[in-house]
Amino acid sequence: MRFRLVYEGELKANQRDPHDNQPARLSEHKQAIRKVFHRQLRHLWETNWFLSTHRVFPQDYGMSRPAADTAARWGASENEMISLTEAVSYKHRENGYCFVPLVRKDWRLMCSLEILFLRHDPPGSVIHSGDLDNRIKTLIDALRKPDNATELRGNETPAEGEDPFFCLLEDDKLVTGLNVESDRFLVPPKGNKDIDRRQVHIVISVDVRPYDVTSFNLSFA
Repeated sequence: MRFRLVYEGELKANQRDPHDNQPARLSEHKQAIRKVFHRQLRHLWETNWFLSTHRVFPQDYGMSRPAADTAARWGASENEMISLTEAVSYKHRENGYCFVPLVRKDWRLMCSLEILFLRHDPPGSVIHSGDLDNRIKTLIDALRKPDNATELRGNETPAEGEDPFFCLLEDDKLVTGLNVESDRFLVPPKGNKDIDRRQVHIVISVDVRPYDVTSFNLSFA
């Protein structure tokens, strides 16, 4: 499965990871970017034939209950099949959200990313243009679901249209290939040097593939 995600806006360099109970750095910034990808991935799930039509048994996603409780919640028997979105979002109920990650360990999927990174810095200044590696780290963090509540600081409650919340990765360790091409962003800057320096236009080509083919994930091959 191949598709593209697009982001245009501010992209800050990631800082060192927090320790103990310290708040996650750039948590609000990363969640703002995550929201942009959420809207695109929600559309993917709604329009991709397999993701939108395939149905699974609730008990396969930890949703089995006593018959009376199941009937009360789902209005059907325990054997009634439900959508992938409903099943995955139930399994990833975390920190007040119901996440729907596409690239998942239990589906035996991995992905590679090709990133076209356009920024306002002049040609030849990649090494000195504000921590390119750390900005890519911020981007990758925004592609995965948050690891803990500190990463949702300032966004403790899903906004309208964010229940469930779609993201690309269950875990960034499932990214097995990464290629970044950097070039100039030719949309004229607005005049604030510090802000303009952080403005980017990014196109991410995502290639999702099974690392262990099953009858289920064959649709991603």
